[in-house]
Amino acid sequence: MLRTIFNIFIFYFLFILNSFSEELKITSDKLEIDRSNKISIFTGNVYLYNKDLKLWGEKLTVFFNEEDDEIKEIQAEKNVKIIKQEITAFGDKGFYIPQLNVVNLRGNVEVQENKNYVKCDELVLDIKNSTSIMKSASSNRVEAFINN
Repeated sequence: MLRTIFNIFIFYFLFILNSFSEELKITSDKLEIDRSNKISIFTGNVYLYNKDLKLWGEKLTVFFNEEDDEIKEIQAEKNVKIIKQEITAFGDKGFYIPQLNVVNLRGNVEVQENKNYVKCDELVLDIKNSTSIMKSASSNRVEAFINN
């Protein structure tokens, strides 16, 4: 039985790695795999990283496509922190869609680069086109601090 569970873990973890063009590693306190729904849930001190990106959170859910077992979406929850090059971003919840190469952070978002920062309710980062959209509710406007 333990061997079967280990084989299932390896099977799904290899799908996670093969779905990205480069190596991706995930560590956590716990991993749950739901084969019927094609979902892997990492919980507790989650750390996802590769050579270009680092992500932390308390929960990371990986959703796979039904047809080809490639990653459809990655969701990070609770105390999300993302570092890419010199940019650090924080938020309550984050989403990554590999096919679109888009990152979305929601809730108490703060983006820091050097001594500059932007605070908002939502950040949409289009990695492929190198564009960012930051927005907030009408009662909570986008705040930016730019240091010369």
